[in-house]
Amino acid sequence: MAPSGAASAYAVGFTSLTFEDAARQRSLKTVVWYPAPLGSRMVEHTASPIFVPFVAAKDAPLSDARERWPLVVLSHGNGGAAINMSWFGAHLAAHGFIVVSVDHPGNTYGDTSPEGYVRGWERPQDFTALLDGLLKDAAWGPRVDAARIGAAGHSMGGYTALALVGARLNLAPLANRCSAPGTREHPGCDELRDVDYSRIDLAVARASYKDSRVRAAFAMAPGLAGTYEARDVADIDVPVTLVLAKGDELMPHAQHGLQLAKLLPDATTVTLDDAAHFTFLPECTELGFKAAAMLCRDATPGTRAASQARTSAEAVAFFQRTLDAQR
Repeated sequence: MAPSGAASAYAVGFTSLTFEDAARQRSLKTVVWYPAPLGSRMVEHTASPIFVPFVAAKDAPLSDARERWPLVVLSHGNGGAAINMSWFGAHLAAHGFIVVSVDHPGNTYGDTSPEGYVRGWERPQDFTALLDGLLKDAAWGPRVDAARIGAAGHSMGGYTALALVGARLNLAPLANRCSAPGTREHPGCDELRDVDYSRIDLAVARASYKDSRVRAAFAMAPGLAGTYEARDVADIDVPVTLVLAKGDELMPHAQHGLQLAKLLPDATTVTLDDAAHFTFLPECTELGFKAAAMLCRDATPGTRAASQARTSAEAVAFFQRTLDAQR
């Protein structure tokens, strides 16, 4: 399966890097997709047996077509993994972006907990630390255009992208809904019903973790979209695109995505009629449909590839425009 459309200009390379955030004692393991020279040997790579492989050239050289490249930081959803955003990262790389995704400690596949999800405010700080390390890196720093950095993400990764441009995390509605007897069984409360919210500092959670280096945000089915108040998004002053799933089963469209869109009237809002919450994960294998049916569900069966193609095209156009990526 090709990672990009006919208009792609580059082969796709990918590699992994690790940065240490000593101040918070977090090791940030990343996946990097990037433009590689045309003719680089791209092959299939299996990230998970439940998802289809992605195509890229492992450890290929970064293309010399430009001295510096625009950068997009990319955040996975709750309990997900950086590598499973390859469908999106590879597409951007094929169109001239370096894309870096991180496994968020405490909230990634194989290393997650309810408390890790609730501590969502750690996520944007992961990217601030990552940017500090990447821009100082002897090999990668000189190749990144620090004036052209964007953020993208899915679900809690969508929150993360928005947080990097000024959104604040309002945990109070989550704490109330997921601990109240009448609503604690809501599907969005899975694994969160037994969190001791009295141990969570809601003021710390709701602080700003804006990073002024991030110039644009692209949020796919953004997490906790129905919890924002106007003051939580008042600091956003850069371009934003929201990609919403009309069939979102975890965060019903009318109460979540549309409510956030109303609070961000200057944002571009794209609604995918056939998409569900997990449409923004890779296409599923036969095993995936059997073993992880929830992750493979789309509002209209068989439409994930088309929804992702639309999303990827929107992302390329958005970041080319907002980061002036073709200059």
